[in-house]
Amino acid sequence: MRRALFSVVLVGALFTAIVSGSSAVGASTTNSSAQLTYATSSEKLQNLGTVNLSAASAAASASPSASSNNHPLPVDSESRPTLNSTSATTVSPGALSSVDSSPSARLPGFEGISGPQQAAVNGGGDLEPPDQGTCAGADAKGNPLVGEIINNALTLYTPSGTSVLPVTPTYALFNQPSTAFLSDPRCAYDATTQRWFFTEFVVGTATVKPKKDFVPSTEFIAVSESSDPLGNYQVFGIDTTDKSNAVGDCPCYGDFDQIGFDQYGMYITTNEFSTGGTAPGFNGTVMYAVSKQGLAAAADGSKLPKVARYAITGDAFGSSGGSQPYHVSPASTPSGGVYALNTEYFVESNSNALSDNHLIVYALTGTNLLASNGTPLLQATEIQSEAYSFPPNATQAAGPLPLGNVIGTDLGPPYFNTTTPQGIQTDFNAVQEVTYTAGDLYAELDTATGSGSSMTSAAGWFKIAPSTTSSGVNAQIVRQGYVASSQNIMYPDIVVGPQGNGYLVFSVSGSAEYPSAAYTNFNATSGPTGKVSIEAAGNAPEDGFTCYITGYGGCRWGDYSGGAVWNGHAYLMAEYIPPSSQRDFYTNWGTFVWSGSAS
Repeated sequence: MRRALFSVVLVGALFTAIVSGSSAVGASTTNSSAQLTYATSSEKLQNLGTVNLSAASAAASASPSASSNNHPLPVDSESRPTLNSTSATTVSPGALSSVDSSPSARLPGFEGISGPQQAAVNGGGDLEPPDQGTCAGADAKGNPLVGEIINNALTLYTPSGTSVLPVTPTYALFNQPSTAFLSDPRCAYDATTQRWFFTEFVVGTATVKPKKDFVPSTEFIAVSESSDPLGNYQVFGIDTTDKSNAVGDCPCYGDFDQIGFDQYGMYITTNEFSTGGTAPGFNGTVMYAVSKQGLAAAADGSKLPKVARYAITGDAFGSSGGSQPYHVSPASTPSGGVYALNTEYFVESNSNALSDNHLIVYALTGTNLLASNGTPLLQATEIQSEAYSFPPNATQAAGPLPLGNVIGTDLGPPYFNTTTPQGIQTDFNAVQEVTYTAGDLYAELDTATGSGSSMTSAAGWFKIAPSTTSSGVNAQIVRQGYVASSQNIMYPDIVVGPQGNGYLVFSVSGSAEYPSAAYTNFNATSGPTGKVSIEAAGNAPEDGFTCYITGYGGCRWGDYSGGAVWNGHAYLMAEYIPPSSQRDFYTNWGTFVWSGSAS
């Protein structure tokens, strides 16, 4: 969740970037269990009604705007397990390359949703961070469209940037009241079913008594009734409260939901935390698998499919004391790519530790069983990788701070106690988004690089060749490396087409750069290539309300960048600081959308 809510730039600056020469790793590891412990059950899918997105958008636009009623919403941070390590491995990437930020080198792009736009459709409620979910596909006439969903708004664009849907609050899509506490939006277009999928979750109440006041935690899934993303959606829900958990620390909620797809299923992974702070408070990863064809049929009025639930409580990274499986990230295959045969893959890094050099590759086999409400088999293997460690907060170039200038006089304690913005939070060293195509998995994470005062946040990347046999899972790291800099690389996402070619997208910020949207080219054979390119240069420092909250630990930034591929084009999204004309009183963040070839 990690969402915080509270009730011309240095283009010519010297910016050196390190793009490592990728390394090949030849050792293959097979381990059918990887100390894997999990329990399966069947979860009932709930039907929460039908929403016409165009009508919902029109109705929401009639609500009060943010122009005269802006207010920060209550602060909330993502929960995380207790770290089981006290030391960090030094990560040392490879050779130098300079940034290319010339306008002629930029890909075509346009402004995405901004903080003020989000607030305007949510009653003036400012929030940080946006957390970008990205999808791309075709409308009912076959025309390409790009979807952006953030905390807590969504819209759809043509590839040239024309909006075909006004910025709309996500509560309207998921058929919820405007007071619903929604987090971690995701979206996807599935070419097999020709449907659009949007997800987000809500945290329920912390107690089950009295029953009449209890609100369950829910994972929402909105599925279009046709290929038209502007038409009707059937809204489904999965109860993530887990009231009967044997550990006894629930009601709970499924934090940081991630989605993936293979030929047969849709997969949602969550991190289960107690809503009431009851010990132990963290129960590991809960994975949900459901037939995507079954969801499409249910959206058309057929019987609801069953959901296979996997409560994963142990693997090679830990099984108790706050170190259970965390951030097990499902894979998706780009349009035109070939799915893994009857298998969905997942990748997990050891983000319970300050540093490590291992990954776990999961395989859910027999996914065709989902069509008959069966339960596929889950297996895993641990493999050695390059080192990665917890990233430091990002710095940013000095510049105008209109909010910081009034914090001490107009706002002040108890929530705000500094007029200087803290560093930008880069979160943790967890794999967050995974792609499967052409027989390989592509994964990435935030990591620290360097040491002492020269330490920065960087991107670690991995190309993994997975397979399954009757005895378990095989996985081999084919290539791996880093993208690092004297500035900070934040929230990377590998976005590639069917052959593994595309981009590594991220935000960048440091002493010489305002927070900006950037990328490198990515090659299936060698990984990141060429220079780090700033696609949209930031126009000022991050100057949102989370930068000044007492004891909060830094400015909140999007927990993930975004990307999707359709018809040979990659659509990339990242957060940055747009021109000052787009800010409101409490926030100045914005998003940028751009595209390039992914052939």
